[in-house]
Parts: sequence; structure tokens; C-alpha cells
Amino acid sequence: MKSDLSTIPPRWCAALVLLAIVPLLYPAVPPLTDLPGHMSRFMVQMDGGRSAGIARWYTFEWNLLPNLGTDLIAWVLEPLIGLEPTMKAIGLLIVGLQVAGYLLLSRAAHGRVMVTALFAIPLALGNPFQYGFINFVLGTALATLALAWWMSPSMAARPRLRWAVFAIVASVIWVCHLAAWALLCVLVGCCELAARYERSGRIGWSLLTGFLASTCLLVPQVLSLLLPQSGEHLPSGLWFVVPVKLYHLANVLADRWEGWDYGCAVALAVVIGVLWRSRAVALHKGLALASVVLLALYFVMPGVAYGSAYADMRLTPTILALALICARPRSEMSPRARQVLAVAAIVFMLARLGGNTVSMAMWDRQIRQETAVVDAVPRGSQLVTFISQPCRAQWLQNRIRDTHAASYALTRRHAFANDQWQMTGGQLLRIHNPVTGPFQDAETGSMVGEQCQGFNQLLRAVKNVPPEVPLLWIVWHSPEMPLPGWREAARSHNSVLYRRQTP
Repeated sequence: MKSDLSTIPPRWCAALVLLAIVPLLYPAVPPLTDLPGHMSRFMVQMDGGRSAGIARWYTFEWNLLPNLGTDLIAWVLEPLIGLEPTMKAIGLLIVGLQVAGYLLLSRAAHGRVMVTALFAIPLALGNPFQYGFINFVLGTALATLALAWWMSPSMAARPRLRWAVFAIVASVIWVCHLAAWALLCVLVGCCELAARYERSGRIGWSLLTGFLASTCLLVPQVLSLLLPQSGEHLPSGLWFVVPVKLYHLANVLADRWEGWDYGCAVALAVVIGVLWRSRAVALHKGLALASVVLLALYFVMPGVAYGSAYADMRLTPTILALALICARPRSEMSPRARQVLAVAAIVFMLARLGGNTVSMAMWDRQIRQETAVVDAVPRGSQLVTFISQPCRAQWLQNRIRDTHAASYALTRRHAFANDQWQMTGGQLLRIHNPVTGPFQDAETGSMVGEQCQGFNQLLRAVKNVPPEVPLLWIVWHSPEMPLPGWREAARSHNSVLYRRQTP
């Protein structure tokens, strides 16, 4: 850093990107909650119906929809390096792009990368990433990079060229994920409005000219109206549940240790409060406005939007990252205060990344142990998998990382996995396995495995497993209990494979 400790030299930025991906280097497959479900879908996608065992249960048909970011990357990489290395490469790419986006956005806003951007780096590994929302977080990383490019002097000075280029950029992000495209529109709109109002002082003129300059971002959505529309209604719900929204904000860095994660989230909130109130700190008005607008949208949008769960939670890292990146120390800030700010940013970043590294290794070890029972599954088996959760499961969120363990049975043994998402207009995969009865998709995989609200959800589900299904796999996060009619066939850690007892 420079002697004033307020900026980061460009030569350090590449090192910071590499540092941020260290937590993902050890695990063979990034231990992200939903990632195995994506991995097994990619396998069906790449198989193309060639394997009879897979084709009898799943159909994958390509179509254009705004949720294909990592699906397209897997289509390119999987034939070259294999399925599980592809998932690791995708995880590394997402984190690297997001950190690069934060650093470049700081430079675009302030002319140099400010030390405040270091606080934002751990947010690249925040709750949406840990949950494995890989298409969304890839789109968010691209949106952040796109905003930095939009704000760059070279683009700002050539508005016609920018309009043409960003019609393409917006289309790419739209294909990656619809919500990421909407995020890009909000970010660019706020920055354009703030910049134009600062120059003219006229709000109406700023709104009109800012909208006209940003119309290029609407191109993909306008073109999508020409596509055949899905007949299925994708639901939205969980409006204005304020306690849950506050919980998501506190859980923005959720990984493994609740107290540590909550404490770090509070620390970021304190840093943001101090920076925004200090007269020795200047705020980039566009990024500050974007942070405030996103926070307002976060509180008014539903928790489930068009079938996507945790739609609001996905915004939380971006809200905090923008609030940090927009801050720049003024010349009035004392050398002592600059030193404290720099040391705090470095310590926070290293502590979080160090914790993520240890945690990822621990998650990886747990998942390896639990999926060891897959070796005992005969190839092509009819299998139903349940993740047995405690009664307080709704508050565990992604602190249980194996809710898509069934996908390992599909990818490694071509056994049926009842953890896939099936949503017309939202996914390209279709499930058709009448033998497993009601246990078809991801809605049937997680069950409360203890007495809760007067009944045991897991025991009820086990009784309803069709008799034609010979195998049952349960990962126990609640106290293990006997299952009448089933005998243990294999065990590893808290994971048990059962075989149906014959009369």
C-alpha cells in the first residue's frame, strides 16, 4: 500500500483475488448447499439421453431462459476436465470474478482502489454463495464488473458505443440469471441518476436522461417477449416478514460458526455506520444510492419470487459491499485514523478468509464421509433419499450442507435422486419416475426427523415410500431411530443406507 494506507496498489489486486479463492482450493467439490443438485443436472445435460438408466428418469431439453449461467460453462468445461473438476472451476471462477468486480468498482468510483474494499472481499463468500445459488452469484459478479465498466471514463465518454456494448452485456447477464440482470438495471440506474443530478441539480431531467441512457439494459427483456411463454405460474410469497429479513442481514456471512458469523456481520454494520457518519469520509453518491435503494427493495420484495426461494436474502452481500466500497477517506482524515482503518480492513479480511478455509475443509470432510455409502448402491437403483433435520430446521439455513446428498448417488452410481428442481420456465430438466411415487423432486428430500407440531414428518414419509423402491438413504441430523420394514445396508458417519426387508 501507499504510505497513507488509504489505497491499494494495482499490483496487489491480483494477489487479493487469488487470496479470496484459497478457501476453495482443498475441497474436491465446493461444499455449497445446492451445488450437488446443479452438478447432477449438468450430468443429465451432458449425457443427452445416451445412458438408458438416466434417460428413463430424466429429460433435458435445451431452451433459452434466464437461468443458464453455469449450465453453459459446464457445457464447455465438462468434456475437457470432467464433472467434479468443472464444479470446482465454477466455484473458483465465481469468487474470483466477484472479488475482481469489487476492486474494479472501487477504482471506477474513486480513481483508485480504496482500502475500504478489503472489508467487502469476504462478502464474495457470503450466504448466497454458501447456499450454492451459483447462477445468481455468477450473474451478480458479472453485474458488478459490468457496473465498473459502465462507470469507467472510457465508456462514459462514448455514450453511443456504451449503449451498443451494454445491450450485449445486459443480454449475457440476463441469460445468466434474471435477478442478476434486474440487479444490474438498479445499479446502473442509481449511478446514472446520482451522476446526472450532481451535474445538473434537476431531478426530473436527471431521471429522464438517465433512463434514456440506460435503455440498452432493457434489450434482453424486450426480446424475451418474442419467446414462447411458459404456461406454468411461478409463485411468489412471504411478503414483509421483517424478522426473517433482519435474520438474513445478520446471517449475510453465514458459514459454520453462528456466533462468529453474526459477530462479523455486526462488525461490518459498525464499520459502515462509522464511515457514513464521518466527516473525514466521502461517499460516492451513485454507489451509496444503489446501496440504499437495494436495502429498500430488500424489505419490500417477497422472500419467494417467481418460484425462487430466498430471493430477498440474495441481495444482502451486495447491499453491504456497495455501502463499503462507496466510502473513500478524505484528505482531512488523520494518518492515525487511516492506519486504524487499514489494519481493521486487513485483519477482518484475513480472519474471515481464514475461517472460510478451515470451514470449507471441514464441510468437505463431512460430505466425503456421508457420501461414502453411495459405493454400496447398485448402479441404476431406484432410491429415495431423505435428509432428517431437527424441528428448528427452518433456522438452520445452509448450516446443513448435505441437503442435496442424493445427487452424489446420481452422478456416481446413476441411481435416482429425488433432489432435483422441476419448474417449467425455470429449469430445463424434467423428471419422470412413477416408481418413486410422490418422491420426485427437491421438495421431497428434507424432512423433520423428530416429533414436531404433533407428528414426525420423516416417519410419515418413510411409510409412504412405494414398495417398488428397494433402497432408502437417510442422512441423520436428528436423533436416529429404527425404521420398521428396513434394515441397515451401509453406514458412514451420520449417513445410513437401508434396504427394504422382504417378508
